[in-house]
Amino acid sequence: MTQQLPHSDQLDISALSALFEDITNSYKYLFFISLMTLMKDRNFEVDDGILLRDIEIEMLVAAWYPHVFFRLSFGVQDKITTVLQSIVPDDDRESISETGRDALRERLAQKSPDYNLMRYVPYRILRPFFAAKIRGIPDQRVNEAILNLAAEYSHERPPLFRFDNSKERIVLHPDWIDYLNQHQTILEGWALWHWAEYMQQCNPGIPALTRKLLPPDERAPLNEQKKLWNTVIDETDIRCIYSGRKLGRGYALDHFLPWKFVAHDQLWNLIPADPKANSSKSDQIPSECYIDRLAETQSVALSIARDSWSIGKWKKEVEPYTSDLHITFEETLDHEKLRCAYHKTLEPLMSIAVYQGFQSGWVYK
Repeated sequence: MTQQLPHSDQLDISALSALFEDITNSYKYLFFISLMTLMKDRNFEVDDGILLRDIEIEMLVAAWYPHVFFRLSFGVQDKITTVLQSIVPDDDRESISETGRDALRERLAQKSPDYNLMRYVPYRILRPFFAAKIRGIPDQRVNEAILNLAAEYSHERPPLFRFDNSKERIVLHPDWIDYLNQHQTILEGWALWHWAEYMQQCNPGIPALTRKLLPPDERAPLNEQKKLWNTVIDETDIRCIYSGRKLGRGYALDHFLPWKFVAHDQLWNLIPADPKANSSKSDQIPSECYIDRLAETQSVALSIARDSWSIGKWKKEVEPYTSDLHITFEETLDHEKLRCAYHKTLEPLMSIAVYQGFQSGWVYK
């Protein structure tokens, strides 16, 4: 990231800026993000230190959402997903809320006393602060060297933290507490940007990845999206693309590609469906045989919207079609060009979803 972190005369900001160099897994990102979360939760009143166990649990909470909801890879050397699979149900959706995440923290705290994520990361995250002094030291002795150096230099040009005598708690220098508090928004954005860049490398081709890292406070309602389909259903006969049944106002609004994969509510991926078919489909990838029906129904809806809305409103609502399906405004009204655009866009995304582990080829019976 080209943006420099805020300057300090007392602290080694260049070392902090190097925190995320030489990365082989997600631990450093999650450690720092979790440290910031815990400090904010405690109003930066952490003079007595923070237990490594608390950071470890917060790392798992931070990793839970992208793992369970979106099945993202954290890298081949990363063990976080293995830990989560052993203790958290794959469909643990209620934890998306803050209350649910608190319950998840309690559940993690009651499980194994050690998830074995703290063997290296608390020491290696301090490595940039002592890069010259530990150069040439055998890898098996680096932890001990950093432990001693952090204690020795805890007063003059202090590292981010030192360890207490038990080695189970880290203690931040008051100057670092003040710095992290003063610049928390910048530092959180900096850490999240680096984590997103790393996760994109681990998940090439995955759409909307940045929206899949942090849980929203709640899923947004689809009231605005339903206004279009209500108009369409009132003006013409629309049938469910899956069941073939005629639809009335009691329809379900289905994400053709599951929300857990695309992480958005754009109109081009939403289609009114028979509630029973929608429930049966769940988070599965539908068969490619439905793409033509999807395009046909969308074509009808776009034509009705063009006649019903002002030109300004129509272009605003249709812009995601043009940007995501790579067609012009005029081509959205051409059924054959819209159908081809859907095939070119959806088929590669379906392949990526299958690679991620989503069940494919769903057909309503």
